[in-house]
Amino acid sequence: MKTKLFLITFFLTNLTIAHAFEHRAEVVTRNEKNKPMVEVVVLTDLVSKESFDGEYFKIVKGKSDEAIRFDDPEELSFRAATSYYHLMRARSYFVNNIKSQYAATLPKMTIRIDHTNQFSELGHFAHDNLEPQFNNALTIPAGKGLASKGVKPWGMEIWFRPMKRVHLRDLKTNDLGNAEFQVLMMKFRNQIHMQTLQRFITQVVIAVTASGSDSLSTDSLIRTVGSSVIMEAGYQFYEPISKFFSRKWYWLDSALVPEIIYHEYAHAALSDHLVLSHSTATIEGMADFFAGQIADSPTLAKKIKKYNTFNGKDATKKQDYMLQFEATAYANTDFVFGMLWEIKNILGEEQGEAFMFELRKKINTNSNVRVQLVEGILTTCDEICVSPFVDKLRILKALNLRGI
Repeated sequence: MKTKLFLITFFLTNLTIAHAFEHRAEVVTRNEKNKPMVEVVVLTDLVSKESFDGEYFKIVKGKSDEAIRFDDPEELSFRAATSYYHLMRARSYFVNNIKSQYAATLPKMTIRIDHTNQFSELGHFAHDNLEPQFNNALTIPAGKGLASKGVKPWGMEIWFRPMKRVHLRDLKTNDLGNAEFQVLMMKFRNQIHMQTLQRFITQVVIAVTASGSDSLSTDSLIRTVGSSVIMEAGYQFYEPISKFFSRKWYWLDSALVPEIIYHEYAHAALSDHLVLSHSTATIEGMADFFAGQIADSPTLAKKIKKYNTFNGKDATKKQDYMLQFEATAYANTDFVFGMLWEIKNILGEEQGEAFMFELRKKINTNSNVRVQLVEGILTTCDEICVSPFVDKLRILKALNLRGI
């Protein structure tokens, strides 16, 4: 009996090993200075000798169910290899660092490269006639399908859209960054005008009270008023000047930006509590935080202009809370990312990481930033923080400085 069990165990073990293949491929990585580079790596846990079909991820093109082959066109296989490599890194982080049982038991995911269809909750893929999607990535929830229409059930998937050069005038984005800058410009402009007025009045008063009329110099008045005139010109003509000097084209090759891949997998790994229903500042900020942890960097999708021409995200950026952050159109700003990153720094790396993973249980996808996310943070601190009273005071001080 023991001999039979040994043989069965030996056979199953060798069967598993026989189906675990490796493949060397070039992928986009980051160097020690966080700059992009192309590196040859070993892709592990593959179940195919010929394609990007692994134990946990299968990389396909568009709506296909067949895995992309190693010998497919170089541009396609390069995207597939990069996505597979960084998805394996992201999974390893959640399973081995965070000890997430949910991530460890997630079913095998289909990853779609160069996929342009919109998502349909009922049909999986929206009709081809609807506007194709470019320059973004999307994690979709599993669906039951629609048997009457021949649509089979599907599991959780990640879609990486193809890159497309788009002129900025045709790009549909919010103008929050520009609005913030305009507010700062207005404050600075008003300050300059007030200082100019004060200096002008001071010069006139001195000239009137001083002996002799030569004290009121025309050159002096011109210099005083000149700074205000220059400031006003800069304020009034900021927009056309900005458009003239700024870059004209935008593109994003999401399958080749490591932090975007981490961000999308983080959505999947956190979906036990933060369901994949729609985009909000809370769910995007949480995914950003863990993408930063995997990347070991407070910046995401930066310094990688070959694949992404926008500014990326920066957790060290100083921002005040704005009501607009609660709106869906501004869900992908980096305010929540920066807020969570600062709290991690307050608590320390190890405690801060565990804190954020526990935080997901106290909030949901619809949680707003100013009330529900803050309440979740304070409740989590009561359970996780070593010194809850002191740590909550430090956290509240940091949030207060951010306008919350």
